[in-house]
Amino acid sequence: MESCGLVGKSTELVRIAESALQVAPTSITVLITGESGTGKELIARAIHKNSERKDKPFVAANVGALAEGVLESELFGHEKGAFTGAVSRRQGLFETAHTGTIFLDEIAEFKPATQVKLLRVLEEKSFMRVGGTSDIKLDVRVIAATNQNLEQKVREGTFRSDLYFRLAVVKIDVPPLRERVKDIPILVRNFIEKLNQESPRKILGITDEALELLIRYHWPGNVREMRNFLESMQVLAPDRKIGASEVREYIEKQMQYNRQLPVITGKSVETAEHELIYQAILSLRSEIINLRKAMLGQGELKPEYRVEPEGSTWSGQIKEVEASNNFSIDEMEKDLIERTLRYTRGNRKKAAKLLGIGERTLYRKLDKYNLTELTFWFKVPSP
Repeated sequence: MESCGLVGKSTELVRIAESALQVAPTSITVLITGESGTGKELIARAIHKNSERKDKPFVAANVGALAEGVLESELFGHEKGAFTGAVSRRQGLFETAHTGTIFLDEIAEFKPATQVKLLRVLEEKSFMRVGGTSDIKLDVRVIAATNQNLEQKVREGTFRSDLYFRLAVVKIDVPPLRERVKDIPILVRNFIEKLNQESPRKILGITDEALELLIRYHWPGNVREMRNFLESMQVLAPDRKIGASEVREYIEKQMQYNRQLPVITGKSVETAEHELIYQAILSLRSEIINLRKAMLGQGELKPEYRVEPEGSTWSGQIKEVEASNNFSIDEMEKDLIERTLRYTRGNRKKAAKLLGIGERTLYRKLDKYNLTELTFWFKVPSP
């Protein structure tokens, strides 16, 4: 673990460290997947650090932060006069990383033309600058990362299958922090130690109760969010221990922005998440019942939720869903989402609002329950 620079002791992290050390001595391409903030770049650096290229450049390129118009120029460089403003020849990030390692974060953002160029780099070990006429040979190891489902993008036709298989010679999946809670106390103490070394403002530790609250927290922003929280504590509450009150205040503020975060209940993470899902579904069930009453004239539907039906009534298609031992939570959720989409005539934005979830969350659930095509059955698009 120390040789990888990874902090923790969970079985998931040990597995990641073992995979990184196994692939490090080779030059094969690696694809690292995981949610934002899980430390994908840290793993890429660990692979580079333990490779034969460790004394050569490590270049990190955040593809998502580069505008589409300059992406190819930034990655592959350009010749003088290649476009307006190209007053001289310029090396790109690939040339800068020659003989070393290049880390391409958010690889799913690559457009088709750039995908072709990257595929050529991987297959032929050469590329051409923007505006250039001759090939440039290249010796570089490529490590890519994404927080999106590339397999799904391949199926949708937005990401090349040949490029995907070239990138995913070895695939390392990084689980979110909430799935490796054993690492949380170690990470907290490690961050506190590092932050204290970097600033005259000191964090004098953390109380047991506060640490327990952090362990139970959902961490949607993962390790990056944890570091940001501790940095804020160093500034706002220096020279004392972090207490439970500060942690509660932070979590409550975060929950105002994300209704899907687990509530602190004093129960295990698994139990808390299960109960949260069940409560959310019951809440959705109540919402659908209210919709049904509104459609039957027993209540008034809010104006922002109204959509004009096209030639049919929906009163007979929205019914109460009774929870029972024979009806799983997933089935309840799928049924409620499907009925809400039918009511909104496929308008995903209105459906997400009715369900009390974000549009991105709804998209994930549509994919999970194979309901994606349902949104195309209707003529009314999402605004």
